[in-house]
Amino acid sequence: MNSNVRIKLSIHPLTWSLAGISFVTGQFISFFLLFLIIVIHECGHTAAAWYFRWKIVSISLLPFGGKLEVEGILDRPLAEELAVVAAGPIQHVFIGAAAFWLLQEWSYYALFQQINLTLLLFNLLPIWPLDGGRILFLLLAKITSYKQAVKETILISLSGTAVTFLIVFFYLGLTVQWVFVLVYVVFSCFLHWKHRHILERQFWLERLSKRAPPAHLPRMIHLTLQDPISQVLHSLKKGQRDMIIIKNNQKTIGLVPDHSVIEYYFKHGNSSRTLSSLLQK
Repeated sequence: MNSNVRIKLSIHPLTWSLAGISFVTGQFISFFLLFLIIVIHECGHTAAAWYFRWKIVSISLLPFGGKLEVEGILDRPLAEELAVVAAGPIQHVFIGAAAFWLLQEWSYYALFQQINLTLLLFNLLPIWPLDGGRILFLLLAKITSYKQAVKETILISLSGTAVTFLIVFFYLGLTVQWVFVLVYVVFSCFLHWKHRHILERQFWLERLSKRAPPAHLPRMIHLTLQDPISQVLHSLKKGQRDMIIIKNNQKTIGLVPDHSVIEYYFKHGNSSRTLSSLLQK
């Protein structure tokens, strides 16, 4: 890790807004404890990202966790990204255990443990961009294409947000804090959905930049000369290299690695061309 790299640390405007509301309503102690736990939570993510030598651009502290902005991770190994995501929630286990052993006599002990547990459970909800939503995406990316994993993650996240809203409204009480958080989640899902095509192309570019031999044997995809290049591009999976076997009348006439298909697409800018174009001299 380059020690000269500067990471931008900021507190999200939503967090400042909730801090002001907490101060006015006399709940500043609760907010302070929440913020303290969030900082420790984000330190877990950051430490894991540094360990795997991720390029961290910025860290923004939100009311329910942090937003770690990084570059070049769209095609990282699934296990590696899962470790970074899980490094945040695991901090709550350490926090709870430390408080149990050291802070039981503290007057705010019960409140501290309640906030810690609530934040953990909320972050594990399968809703993007929470840690649970990111874990959901990685699980889906394991079994389906990058494009499909993004689509299913957003659809499940929106459904999960609707269910969460109903539970909060009828059983917990819809406070200003909950409204802020749920609106932010919906807005994040909307942006992720809006930019999904751009993200997919960034994913292709990262795959193209990785010319090193894959850690595992490539997946063999059998297609014909008449199949479009887009069929290959939209079937690419995170952390999985592909070898396209091109056939004509059941006879294999060419083997093309996935990065060659991506390279051809960015050179010619037309994914509707057939795979026969790749074999032309």
